[in-house]
Amino acid sequence: MSRTFYIIGVGMAAPDGLTGEAAHAIEAADVVFATERLTAVCARAVVRPFDQLAAAAIDAFARTAAILVSGDVGFFSAAGRLRAQLAPHGGVRLICGLSSMQYFCARLGVSYDDACVRSLHGRAGSALGAVSYHKKIFLLTGGVQTVPNVCRALTEAGLGGLTVHLGENLGAENERIETTTAEVLAKEPCGDLAVLLIENPNAVNAREPVRDSMLTRAKVPMTKEEVRWVSVSRLAVQPRDTVWDVGAGTGAVTLELARKASDGLVYAIEREDEAIALLRENRRNLGGYNMQIVEGAAPDALETLPAPDCVFVGGSGGAMRRILEIAKEKNPAVRVVVTAIALETLHETQAALTELGFANVEVVQIAAARGRAVGSYTMMIANNPVFILSGGGTDAK
Repeated sequence: MSRTFYIIGVGMAAPDGLTGEAAHAIEAADVVFATERLTAVCARAVVRPFDQLAAAAIDAFARTAAILVSGDVGFFSAAGRLRAQLAPHGGVRLICGLSSMQYFCARLGVSYDDACVRSLHGRAGSALGAVSYHKKIFLLTGGVQTVPNVCRALTEAGLGGLTVHLGENLGAENERIETTTAEVLAKEPCGDLAVLLIENPNAVNAREPVRDSMLTRAKVPMTKEEVRWVSVSRLAVQPRDTVWDVGAGTGAVTLELARKASDGLVYAIEREDEAIALLRENRRNLGGYNMQIVEGAAPDALETLPAPDCVFVGGSGGAMRRILEIAKEKNPAVRVVVTAIALETLHETQAALTELGFANVEVVQIAAARGRAVGSYTMMIANNPVFILSGGGTDAK
């Protein structure tokens, strides 16, 4: 017997929200399976927990079996997992539905073609990067990433005044749509079935490099932009990476890293009070709220941090070997870059990278000069030469 499985997106789980194709497929199916919440669109659906839906459809031995999923089958949907389970037992056809983003934005009367779309539903991660670098963010929440928790994180980062649109229980009788601020929603209870549309008119361009002229420096040492750009490039930071900047100083490198890890978090470890104040000021001025400031000295301040994908060391306080050792203990495949001015630091770091088993250890020297107007002439003024050491963990490619 030829068997066909339909995975049907039922939108907001309201009968009048079904597409015509979805309604026809449900009516024509020999048997229909759904979680309890979705039976509102099909009274004859057999209720099963989500993790039993595929097995139930397979065991039914019906010519056509339908499984209902919320929203749209192609929008952060469980349809992909179901399809993989069903495919060995027959043909599988996916039927699209109305996504929560489409429904919510229509209710608000706004477009979503310019929105950054992210899901924290049942996932680790943070919305701080997306909010820092996009003017409009659509966010699915759920699990531990509830609306109050997400908005509390925004508020603690200094973004409590942002306009946030809340959609809770969309399509249901108790639907709630509210426009307020992150600070307000951080204090209000909210159910698990909720989405957010966050507006940040001051979002910055993550693709724009951080220039020295953008930063407040005072008397705190700062890695110059030419060295920053080479160093960050050698780290090969990915958008969702967790990054450490040890000895963050003014935050010049940290903010460059934060723009690269635009959906991740960058931890700025710094022990000096003046530098910590500058970190906060430069984060506010440059909008890199996915930079988390860790007050304390390395290596002790590193012990409780999450495992890093990348580590930049601009200042070790005499603990270089232990810093690199902790990073590698937490993630054997960690990528590291260290900058050094003194020959002694160069030799110490090179030896530590080799002894700790880092692969692909390389050394580059940067000696940049900048033009300065002297009357009608341009004189080149040299910066101090800097050594850039890099290496990957045992699993680095």
